Amino acid sequence: MPQPPSNLKEFHALVKIIADLRGPDGCPWDKEQTHQSLAPYAIEEVHEMVEAIESADDKHMCEELGDVLFQVVLHSQLAEERKTFSITDVIQGISEKIVRRHPHVFAATPVSGTAEVLKNWDEIKKLEKLNNPRKVKVIDVPAGLPALQRAHDIGEKTQKLKFDWTAVQDVLAQLKAEIIELEEAMLEDVSPDSFSHIQHEMGDVLFSAAQLSRHLEIEPESCLRQANRRFLSRFDKMLEIGKITAEQFKNLSANEKEKLWSDAKKEC
Repeated sequence: MPQPPSNLKEFHALVKIIADLRGPDGCPWDKEQTHQSLAPYAIEEVHEMVEAIESADDKHMCEELGDVLFQVVLHSQLAEERKTFSITDVIQGISEKIVRRHPHVFAATPVSGTAEVLKNWDEIKKLEKLNNPRKVKVIDVPAGLPALQRAHDIGEKTQKLKFDWTAVQDVLAQLKAEIIELEEAMLEDVSPDSFSHIQHEMGDVLFSAAQLSRHLEIEPESCLRQANRRFLSRFDKMLEIGKITAEQFKNLSANEKEKLWSDAKKEC
């Protein structure tokens, strides 16, 4: 079994560095921060970490994991200043949780495979929530998740409650129906009310697309990130093929742009 690092002096050094940043002689910007002001940075760092993972760039991944760790320690420092919890509490809490949710590793609970591991994990989470005074909704999915991922996860929760489509073709039919409703909304007279209707129907299309992704066992955020990268690669390839700048591209005709796009798609 892999062993943890025997020397954690670098981690302790990081904790001290962050405490110094918040200290009397620290950085004005860091001293001004709150959990709320830092939240967008935490989200940004996690997204950059995921990008590094998907690019299979180990050096970049190491750097981005460090940025995420910085956020964890910084939030813990803020909490310690408020005398609510410390980085030690964070580490102890996650250690206890992981041990508790892996009884097949740290206790004598036999499992037949991954499916049973996941089933036990969900059951243990339910028991934890029963003992947690925080009010938990029936469908409890973090509101801070990217909207597409949250739609996917909501579907996973309702599926466990046996409220779901039975076949992928049914989900595809639902998506097509939502697109038709969007088209009908777009034909209405333009007004604040009709725009709200269009927005409503567009939301239903995206929600249904997330459910189709779930039924196809495709992670929607990862899928869309790949599509984004593909589009950007093809756009760069268009400029390369045409030997033109972005400013020159703007002045091309629609047919010229379409030809470049078609050529770029053949290469990436």
